[in-house]
Amino acid sequence: MKRSLPVLALLVLCSWTSMRAQDCGNGRYTDQATFPNVTVTNAVVFGSNTGVSGGSQTLRMDVYEPTGDVLQERPVVLVAFGGSFISGSRADVASICNALARMGYVAVAPDYRVGFFIPNAATTTRAVMRGAHDMKACVRYLRKTVAENGNPYRIDVDKIIVGGVSAGAISALHCAYLDQESEIPAVLASESASLGGVEGNSGSPGYSSDVFAVYSFSGAIGDTLWIEPGDHPLASVHETGDNVVPYYTQEVSVIGIPTGLVASGSHDIHVRAGNLGLVNCFKSYTANAHVGYLQSDFAGAVNFVAQFMAELVCDEEVTCGAVTSVVDATMNAPVILPNPTDGPLQFHVEGATRVTVFDINGRELLSERFGAGLVRMDLSGMPNGVYFLRTEGGLQGSFRVIKTN
Repeated sequence: MKRSLPVLALLVLCSWTSMRAQDCGNGRYTDQATFPNVTVTNAVVFGSNTGVSGGSQTLRMDVYEPTGDVLQERPVVLVAFGGSFISGSRADVASICNALARMGYVAVAPDYRVGFFIPNAATTTRAVMRGAHDMKACVRYLRKTVAENGNPYRIDVDKIIVGGVSAGAISALHCAYLDQESEIPAVLASESASLGGVEGNSGSPGYSSDVFAVYSFSGAIGDTLWIEPGDHPLASVHETGDNVVPYYTQEVSVIGIPTGLVASGSHDIHVRAGNLGLVNCFKSYTANAHVGYLQSDFAGAVNFVAQFMAELVCDEEVTCGAVTSVVDATMNAPVILPNPTDGPLQFHVEGATRVTVFDINGRELLSERFGAGLVRMDLSGMPNGVYFLRTEGGLQGSFRVIKTN
């Protein structure tokens, strides 16, 4: 009888531990049939900040949980809506949140501040920063619920994944990778302190806004150099002919109005991630559309991201779903030397390739065709600054070059 209590305690401990551990079998995190029903908690307040038109705006989130799930700590996935930072709502991503919750994730659809603004470099950058700040606040609030409220959503604070659609994906990418004060865009430098720096003032100060991983449905980032060695794993889906959010690197327009800003889309983000050796997966759709795959191939796009997340959560090798995309040819992209350059530069291509040079405003300055082998170009006659080389043919890609004296 004296042994019964320790044995009972061991059984209870094992049972409790199994409920806390990530249950990675039987299709959990990849199969929508894992949980037939989803429980939704709507309009949970997680923060507030100054709205686009002034005044205070309350920020809310909808929480989607797999009904009947017994795990005590589950990965949580933020799903931010799109709408060019001008429109959109949490309800727009309900289908994605429901799909993820049925797989066993806790899905969260957060607000971020949107509203009409006249697009230019400053207003558009400010809109992106609002999105990033609000997502960081949501991440911090989720950690706060665990530390102060008894973990009501039963989340694993070490497995917080951020992402979204279009503008929501842009917000997520900046939430994850724009993480140093020195990276704040120069156009907002004078406002940085009042905006709260990289963290923002949207709520739950004192908690970390760090994340486990990032995913993007047709997103972009202001500067791929913000992605650094050892940075967060990333999965992206994008259409090659997207005319709303750039697939490569080019000037950004908002509701058709040029902004003067240059941003890098999924293709060039993953070239950067591949060159740094980061865990990253990229799925391309050959189409002249913007997030059209969420209508034509919803299951395929969402399952691609879900598998990426599942393999990370379960500490398995990330396979990228054995997807072959146009980025595969550039994951071992050539090194352009010297970079920065005072004019001359060179790199290798495997076949006949056209190289086009654009300035930071997206204007085409030079276009030349080269055969396979060593490409030599000279930017000596161009002003100092940042340029983008687009390659087509034997090498597909877009590369950033800095011209100096």
